Amino acid sequence: MTQILIVDDEKNIRESLKGILQDEGFQVDNAKDGQSAIAMVQEERPDLVLLDIWMPGLDGIETLKKMRELHPDLQIIMMSGHATIETAVTATKLGAYDFVEKPLSLEKLLVCIHNALKINQLVAENRSLKERIRGGEEIIGESQPILELKQQIAIAAPTSGWVLITGENGTGKELVARAIHKHSKRADKPFIEVNCAAIPEDLIESELFGHEKGAFTGATTMRKGKFDLANEGTLFLDEIGDMSLKTQAKVLRILQEQKFERVGGQKPIEVDVRVIAATNKDLEEEINQGRFREDLFYRLNVLPFQVPTLRERQDDIELLARYFIDNYCKKENIETKTITDEALAIMPTGRPGRDNIPQSDRRQLQRSQGAV
Repeated sequence: MTQILIVDDEKNIRESLKGILQDEGFQVDNAKDGQSAIAMVQEERPDLVLLDIWMPGLDGIETLKKMRELHPDLQIIMMSGHATIETAVTATKLGAYDFVEKPLSLEKLLVCIHNALKINQLVAENRSLKERIRGGEEIIGESQPILELKQQIAIAAPTSGWVLITGENGTGKELVARAIHKHSKRADKPFIEVNCAAIPEDLIESELFGHEKGAFTGATTMRKGKFDLANEGTLFLDEIGDMSLKTQAKVLRILQEQKFERVGGQKPIEVDVRVIAATNKDLEEEINQGRFREDLFYRLNVLPFQVPTLRERQDDIELLARYFIDNYCKKENIETKTITDEALAIMPTGRPGRDNIPQSDRRQLQRSQGAV
């Protein structure tokens, strides 16, 4: 849920704005002065701040500066009934999104709020696009197993069903998860990845659910967890078979109730997250061994995906080889390399004549100049 912080020394304005914005579906917090507002922003970053300029103590301009230092991309709308054009220009130069005059026009204010929130969305989309470009999400292949996998993605992606992806190490389970997100209705929202096997057991809950300040030694500030960060988007739980039974129970509860509490917190936080899980383990065998919860398995396994191994799609080896060579050459800014027909004949690509090449000749071909 979108969170807005109202900062104003007049209680009537804070309370009236809070009621209006809550009716519009926003989660709203109040602060009566700049110092308390900065403390709240340090604890938990809101999506938007409505900030009065004239306040006792730390005024709006100074509060704006400090908030932007904490979060340079935080959207802040300034409010005042006595400000000059010079003050408005100063606030804008310091990073304020807009400036509205008091008495407030609620219609104008709501338009301003929605436009500011669109900026947040554009920033998130830009970040997501950069990650996609860096990550290289394309599923390469034209073999029958890959064509069937792509068709399955096209059917499942637009739905809201949870997904369980199984397959051996290195088969591309993350690529499948990203493709599902890319073609879903949540494509412009965050895709957050968690490698459950790489996080120590004593930190996994904090990583997934976040923690409040002082929840444990070293928790000097509030921290949002992956479920919070993935709100309205997709959360990819990679290697979920390595998650402890205790954490599995908490994840199951979130899937059932769509809300959770941070470590050390008591306030329920509602989330709208599509979960995609992946594992290289046989979860049904893990269930039999008492290492995985059966109810969580059936909760996740709404849309099951099995990613084929390379030995099951040997027709794609040539395509993959050319793709990786081309990518490498572009990345290193070197002359494009090619694969000779002799080298291709050695590869297990199903090309005719391969089995007729003696093993000694294959080794010689592998050492040949020009073969990659």
